[in-house]
Amino acid sequence: MSTTASAQDVVEEIVVLGRQEFLKTEFTAKRTGANVDAAKLMNLVPGGAAANNGPLTGQIQYRGMSGPRINVRVDGMLIHGGGPNWMAPPLHHIPAGLMEELVVEQGIPSISTGGGIGGAATAYWKRPDYNYGNGWKFSGDTEASFGSVDDGTSLSGVFGLSSSNQRIYAVGSFDGGDDYESAKGTVDATEYGRNVYGLGYGYKSGMNEFEFNVHRIETEDTGTASLPMDIDWFETEVWNASYKTEIGNVGLEVRIYGSDIDHGMSNSLLRPAPDFSSLMLPPFLGDDKRAVYATSEETGFKVSLDWAVGDGGTIIAGIEGKDAKHDADVSDPDFAPFFVNNFNDTDVEMLSVFGQWSSLIGQSWYLEAGFRSEKVDMSTGTVDAFPARLVDMNPTMWPMGTPPRAVWMLRQGFNASDRSQSDSNLDWVTKARYQATDNLVIELGFAQKTRSPLYQERYLWIPLEANAGLGDGNNYVGNPNLKPEESRQIELGFDWDFGDFYFSPRFFRRFVDDYIQGVPTTNMAVIGVSANANGDPTPLTFANTDAKFNGVDLTIGTKINDNWRLEGIASMINADRDDISDSLYRISPTNARISLFYETNSFSAKIEQVFMSEQDDLSRTNTFDPTNGNNSFVKTDSYNLTNVFLSWVINDKLTISTGAENLFDVDYIDHLTGFNRVIGSVVPVGSRMFGPGRNFFGRLQYQW
Repeated sequence: MSTTASAQDVVEEIVVLGRQEFLKTEFTAKRTGANVDAAKLMNLVPGGAAANNGPLTGQIQYRGMSGPRINVRVDGMLIHGGGPNWMAPPLHHIPAGLMEELVVEQGIPSISTGGGIGGAATAYWKRPDYNYGNGWKFSGDTEASFGSVDDGTSLSGVFGLSSSNQRIYAVGSFDGGDDYESAKGTVDATEYGRNVYGLGYGYKSGMNEFEFNVHRIETEDTGTASLPMDIDWFETEVWNASYKTEIGNVGLEVRIYGSDIDHGMSNSLLRPAPDFSSLMLPPFLGDDKRAVYATSEETGFKVSLDWAVGDGGTIIAGIEGKDAKHDADVSDPDFAPFFVNNFNDTDVEMLSVFGQWSSLIGQSWYLEAGFRSEKVDMSTGTVDAFPARLVDMNPTMWPMGTPPRAVWMLRQGFNASDRSQSDSNLDWVTKARYQATDNLVIELGFAQKTRSPLYQERYLWIPLEANAGLGDGNNYVGNPNLKPEESRQIELGFDWDFGDFYFSPRFFRRFVDDYIQGVPTTNMAVIGVSANANGDPTPLTFANTDAKFNGVDLTIGTKINDNWRLEGIASMINADRDDISDSLYRISPTNARISLFYETNSFSAKIEQVFMSEQDDLSRTNTFDPTNGNNSFVKTDSYNLTNVFLSWVINDKLTISTGAENLFDVDYIDHLTGFNRVIGSVVPVGSRMFGPGRNFFGRLQYQW
C-alpha cells in the first residue's frame, strides 16, 4: 500500500509500502529534505540505515550488514565501490536529485534479484515517460534545493523528447556544499562537490523494448573525514543497455553494462597532513603526505527467461556475469621516488546461473523456491614498494629488524604466494506466504546465501586502511586463503491489515559461517611496518570467523481521518561474533521513527520524531585499541531528533517544499559514522563524528 496522498505524489516525498500486498514485500523510498546522498534514504526503511564516511560516501546498511554484503544495483547494474576504500559506494553514482526511487526488498531477497547475503536494494534513474498522445512531446523535471547546515546547493534536471515509441533524454545534476555545522561547531573535511551528466534513448514496439543510457560522474574536493584520505577526484563513466521481448510464451530480458572509474585520493588536500611515521627516511621525515591513484573497470551482463507453468506459476531462469579489474598505487607528493603498489593487475570474474519457481496455490498460499550457483575467480599481480627497493639495492644496509627489510619480507612472501583463488558458491531460498484471515498474511522464509571475499580482503599485502570503507581506524592486511562467507537465515513475518490500521512485525535470525572480520595479526613483519611506517601498532588481518544476527523490524500505521494519519517504523538488531564473546562493529542501535501527516490536495505536512537508543554493544576487536589514537572504545548515547517537512502544490507544474531537520539543534553522535581522522577539527581525532546541527532547507520542483 502506498502511503502517499495526492500532494505528495507530485513532490518527491517518501513513499513507503507500509503494508505488504500478498505478492509484494518491497519498500520504496523517494527523496525528502535536502539530502544529496541517496544512501540516506535507507533510514526510512525498517531495518535500514546508512553508514556514512563522508557527505557522498554513504553505504547502505540493512539488518546489521553493509558494504559488499548488500546487493546494491543501479537500474540493474551491479557496481562495486569505487576505489579500494569505497569512497564511491554504489549509490554515489546516482544523485538523490536524479533518482526516481530506491526499492528495498524486505527480508530475504528472491534468487532472481541477485546475490548478496545481507539484502537487496535497487536505485532507478529518472527518465521521461513515452508520449501516449500524437507526435513528439518535450518534457522536463527540474529542481533546485538549498540546505543551511552546510550551505549546500543542488540543481538537477531531466529533459526529454518522447513519442509513443521513442524517447531521447538528457540529465544533469550539480551538488556542492561546505563543511557542515554541528551543535558544537564546524566539522572539517566534510565539504563536497559532484557533477553528473547523462544521455539516454529508449524504444518500444509491441513486445520489444530497448533502453540505453550513459552517465559521467565527476566528484572533486570531497571530504571523507572517517577515512585517512579525502576524495581528490573521481572521473567515472557508466553505461547500461537492456532489451526486453517475448518469444512465444517466454519472456526474455538481456542487460549489458560497464563502468570505468579513475580516482585520486589525498591526505593533505582538505586536511592537515598527518605525521604517522617515526622512520628517519626521506618519505617519512616531517609530515607524511600521501596520494593514491586508483582505477577500476567493470563489465557485466544478465540474461533471464521467464514463462508460466501450471495454474498461477512462473519460472525464471538465467545467467549472470561480471568482470572487474582494479589497480591502486600510493605516492608521496613531496618525494617522487616513493611508491607502493597497493593493488596491481587485480582481476575478479563472477559467473552464475540461477533458477526460481513461484506460484499461487489456491487463494491462500504463495510459494517460492530458487537456487543460484556461482563461480568466482580472482587473481592479482606481483607488487613492489620503495622501501623494499632499498633492500634490493643494498641488502647489508637494511638487516633483519629494520622497517625496509620488513616491507621487503612482505613483498617477497606475497609475490611468492598463490595469488589466484577460485570459489564455488551456492545460494538457495524458500519462501511461503499464507493468507490466514481477511486481515492477516503470514510469511515464513529460509535461505542460504554466500559471499566471496573482496579483493581487498584477500590481496592487501601491506598494512594500510584500504578496506572498503570500514572506517574503524585500523590498518589491515589481507589473507589470500580466506573462504567465502556462508549465511543461513530464517524469517517470520506477520502483516495485519484492518483498512485504517496496519501492523507488520518481522523477526529474523541469521548465522554466518566464515564471517570475514579483522583479527589481531601475529605476523611481526606486518606489526613492524604498521607501527613504524603507517601509524597503527595493532594492525588486523582479515580472517574467517563466525557471526550471528537476530532482530525484529516493525511497520505500523493508522488513518486518523481524511486529512491526518500516523505512521512509524522501528528496528532492533543484535549482531555478535559466534566464535568468541564480542559484538560486531558498526551495528545500528535500536531505533524508531514516528511520523504525523496532514494532507490536502494542495498541501502536505509531516512531523517526524526519530528515537535512537544508546549503543554500548561495541566491538572490542575493532575499537578497544588504547595504543591506536585513530579510534575509541566509547558507547554512543541515545538521542531524539525532530524533523519537519512542508510541501505546497502551487499548480500541476510547480511544487515548493521547505522544512527543518534536527529542528532543535540537538548535539548527537550517529553510531554508524566512523572515527574522525582530521587534525584540528571540532571533533577530536579518534572520536566518532558529531551529527549535523539544525538544517533549514528549501526545494523548488518544476515539471512539465
